[in-house]
Amino acid sequence: MATATPSDAAAAGSGRAGIAAVVLNSVVALLLGGAIAVLLHNLGQWVAGALLGGRSELFAFGVRHLPPLTGRDAAVAALTGPLLSLLVGMAMQILQPFRYRGDFAHLLWIWTACSSLMLATVQLLLAPIGGDLARALTELGAPGWLAWVAGVFGVLGVFSVAREWAIHSTRLCGRGLARLLCFSLYPWLVAVPAGLLLAWAELTVAQVKASDLGAGPVDEVLVLFALPAFTAFAPLSLLLLNRVLELEEPLEVRPVPVAGLIGLAVVVGAGLALAGGVALG
Repeated sequence: MATATPSDAAAAGSGRAGIAAVVLNSVVALLLGGAIAVLLHNLGQWVAGALLGGRSELFAFGVRHLPPLTGRDAAVAALTGPLLSLLVGMAMQILQPFRYRGDFAHLLWIWTACSSLMLATVQLLLAPIGGDLARALTELGAPGWLAWVAGVFGVLGVFSVAREWAIHSTRLCGRGLARLLCFSLYPWLVAVPAGLLLAWAELTVAQVKASDLGAGPVDEVLVLFALPAFTAFAPLSLLLLNRVLELEEPLEVRPVPVAGLIGLAVVVGAGLALAGGVALG
């Protein structure tokens, strides 16, 4: 019979989830929420390309437009993804319907919300070197300095999202460093290699290369390292804890998030199933 750790015993006595439950639920919510955020981002570009009169093909890691879009149409399609991510993230941050339940549903909700916000913010940050915004600026013939201005706003945006996560983490875990690390740092460290492995598998089985989607060399690297980049707000939030003051709303999750694991399996299967792409238009 397994022996409960002192931290788990204390958590049980206070109605809070144990350390192991916090880590496992957070890892699953991170991976599933990140996948949902990417899917919504790609769906925006997929639908936009079709509405612009072409044929759009949806893959796990991006969208291909046939024939390739150029000029204003290419810029519109490229910007639709980040804009949708921004709107979804803002709406989810405002609504938070599961906040006072403190269960896995709330955990998944906030990971999806902040991942969506970060997806939009990362496009600003990376504008000088690549990504959707860089592609849009190039197609519109915008001056080069504009990308660097966007990059500055991207840095500010990253810290803004990290502060939002610091608010979530202190609400759900209090100010004890051990629980905060189990909520924001350890899940990220576990999820990063898992995300890299999944991205590599999706790229390997896909019938197209990232370069076939109109992406440059930098964008191909971004596809592989997408998950670590747009979930980096979690470990970064640990630097901003002294800037937030929130009352604790204890996280109360089950030891094993069965529904989350099933959802994650479905998402992984769907990502691999998109190897051949899904056409629209």
